[in-house]
Amino acid sequence: MRFTINVATRTHIDRKLINRAGYAALALLLVLLAWNINRTFYEFGELRRLQTENASFEQRLNSRPQGVSEKDFTGMLADIKFYNEIIVRKSYDWLGMLEQLEMATPEGISLTSLVTDRKMGELKIEGHAMNFAKIRSYIEKLEDSKAYTSILLLSHSAVAVGEKTKGVHFSISCKAAVR
Repeated sequence: MRFTINVATRTHIDRKLINRAGYAALALLLVLLAWNINRTFYEFGELRRLQTENASFEQRLNSRPQGVSEKDFTGMLADIKFYNEIIVRKSYDWLGMLEQLEMATPEGISLTSLVTDRKMGELKIEGHAMNFAKIRSYIEKLEDSKAYTSILLLSHSAVAVGEKTKGVHFSISCKAAVR
């Protein structure tokens, strides 16, 4: 028996079926593209509407209500600003910052002054130490605590504490890490 069919050279792929599947996928992608374009334009319109609505609310909030004198309105705005500043000051964890500072302060260091600059976020620490090695270890502990960054020794000077006792006065600037 002799077979004359050569299976290796004949294509067995149904090109019509593949073309139909490709056209169907293309049609589906075009429908999705049209839907996404429509949704995008809708979202831009909604964004524009919300921006104009927000601007009108801002204008209403910033303008003086009818029946309220300019003096009363200005006083009310000053009170609001004052209370907002109190809220901002209360929102910082001062006890946590002082606890971190206490844990980083080694024996032989006494702090005499802590000055904060809220606008710059800096903390200026002044104090006395028995010797410069204590100051160096204090700076290293501050750096290791991860609660303070940008630690900089501003000044140090030898001072006489008593007749026989000498010490070092120092000033350090650092930034408290925001938590």
